[in-house]
Amino acid sequence: MKKSLIINVCLFIFAGLVFGLLAQESQVQKARVFAEEYPLLTDTDLYCSVLVWDKALPEIQIIGSEREDERAMMVDSDTFYINKGKEDGMEIGQMFLAIDIGQPIPQLGYIAQKKGKVRIIRLEDRVSVAKVEKGCGDIRVGNYLIPFEEKPTVIGKDQGYDNNLKPGESLEGQVIYLDTDFNIVSTGHWALINLGAAQGLKPGQQLTVFRHKKANLPREAIANVVVIDTQVNTSTVRIMSAREAVEKGDTVQVK
Repeated sequence: MKKSLIINVCLFIFAGLVFGLLAQESQVQKARVFAEEYPLLTDTDLYCSVLVWDKALPEIQIIGSEREDERAMMVDSDTFYINKGKEDGMEIGQMFLAIDIGQPIPQLGYIAQKKGKVRIIRLEDRVSVAKVEKGCGDIRVGNYLIPFEEKPTVIGKDQGYDNNLKPGESLEGQVIYLDTDFNIVSTGHWALINLGAAQGLKPGQQLTVFRHKKANLPREAIANVVVIDTQVNTSTVRIMSAREAVEKGDTVQVK
């Protein structure tokens, strides 16, 4: 009787250990599945990246800063002045995105760089005082302000790159600009492509990057990119994964 009780207790403990291990393995498997999907677009992608500005120049512009005699660049909590005030409809607490509009891209617009979020803190009749809430670049006098819009991220996973897509099978375009001082970009960098909202692109879509190394040879898939935002005929993308550096002129194709 005593021996039988000991055996039963041992069996109970063993069963509990097995159940615990199975439950732990189940949680690990769930974690692995969950880890496959994650936010594809970060705040840095959404509010600090490059874009093609294809509209008229914004009316609101930074005309001075509180510390411009000390330094040109403004950082978090610095205050500055803009050329619109209470009489122009400005309100305390309004949020804007600072952008720097630079060189033109023929027939498409201007290269622009998002510089961070700012907020109106004081009003005069024709001038307002604003503060840098979250900067992601060197906000400077001369930069423009556009209304801030909270943008949602997209949940998904890196779909990778392969040669299964056939030329002409889906929408194709080209890399037209690289956000770097070099002529190539790799994983994590931004680029611009000549496909946009007019062609049906949306944030979160992924495209494969192809390159023709020689005219008489098949093209090769070299990278995967995700769309950050779209303008009319252009989009900002981030390189998610790559086996070779992406270059201006490479072909992009919608999956």
